[in-house]
Amino acid sequence: MLLRKYLSQLGIGKAIIDLKLPKVMYGLGERVTGEFFIIGGICEQKIKRLECDLVQIDKMNNTQQIIDTTTILTTKFIEEEQEIRIPFSFQLPVFTAVSSEHISYRFNTRLFFEKGVISEDQDIIQVVDQNSKEIDVEQ
Repeated sequence: MLLRKYLSQLGIGKAIIDLKLPKVMYGLGERVTGEFFIIGGICEQKIKRLECDLVQIDKMNNTQQIIDTTTILTTKFIEEEQEIRIPFSFQLPVFTAVSSEHISYRFNTRLFFEKGVISEDQDIIQVVDQNSKEIDVEQ
């Protein structure tokens, strides 16, 4: 048991985080809803916080910009192989660039544990004009 706890503190067998979204295409100003899905690792771990950033990637200028961040502070324990679902809601800005071959968006999710270990996830989304039906974006 002690070996399993030590391994999880090193990041081996740690709990994992996955942001589950019902779709990948969203309109400007649309509310993105889904859930954070956390699966416990090889032993009990104490969760400190969960952060999720909406990041805009500009391939033309080779830059990344955090549009906004959602943070959930907690002192919750996740048991070995336990599954936890936490609702997610994020309001996309009305005034932002739509996705294109040069502009893309992703949610970067990080789950922080008491001992400094981090579990990460990335989810690419497309931001479109509500009047647009389809968009061809290179992923």
